[in-house]
Amino acid sequence: MKGVVRKASDASFVRGATVDIMADKRVIRSVVTPASGKFHFKIPGGEYVVRISGIAGMSGLSYTETVEIFDSRTTQRTFAVARPVGPGKLRMVLTWGETPRDLDSHLETPTGCNVFYGQKQCPDGSASLDADVTDGFGPETINVHTLRPGVYKYKVHAYSSGAMEESGAEVTLYGAGKDAEQFHVAHDGKVEGGWWHVINVRVDAEGKVTLEDV
Repeated sequence: MKGVVRKASDASFVRGATVDIMADKRVIRSVVTPASGKFHFKIPGGEYVVRISGIAGMSGLSYTETVEIFDSRTTQRTFAVARPVGPGKLRMVLTWGETPRDLDSHLETPTGCNVFYGQKQCPDGSASLDADVTDGFGPETINVHTLRPGVYKYKVHAYSSGAMEESGAEVTLYGAGKDAEQFHVAHDGKVEGGWWHVINVRVDAEGKVTLEDV
């Protein structure tokens, strides 16, 4: 298994983080990331929990994610770490594989604003894109700083050549509930014409958030 730890806020590499590979609630491998943020473990196929801690500037934060390793290939993925979102906010974090090199996050807001690489912030400051990654893997992160009533439509576009269905793209949504929601390109949403329509997020007048399958 190959991986890299990056900050969701600016896609910078995380140095000095402790990465633990856990099985049956016990640590079986552990490493501290170098300046490149990369790590590599030789482990048999199976389901594991990756725990990342000791992140500079994020004291007390421990990030965990469940991954599945297949015997027939090496899993390589980006782990995007970030502080928890506060009340009344949302965060969408996109990661993917080596190809297509350039996937782009798009968020249509209830006010008619479209946040993407060509417009990284809504005029009213309610939503913004942190970084535009064009060399594979991600992360690309969109933050909603102020919720507006209506529907937020989150989509991913394959800007460079390559099949969206084979990108390994994953989206983690924070702020829609107590736990983060994860979406996988092969299983969730709708893929058509180089676009992956991941999810619609509806916000009512009282600020209650509900997810709508597309």
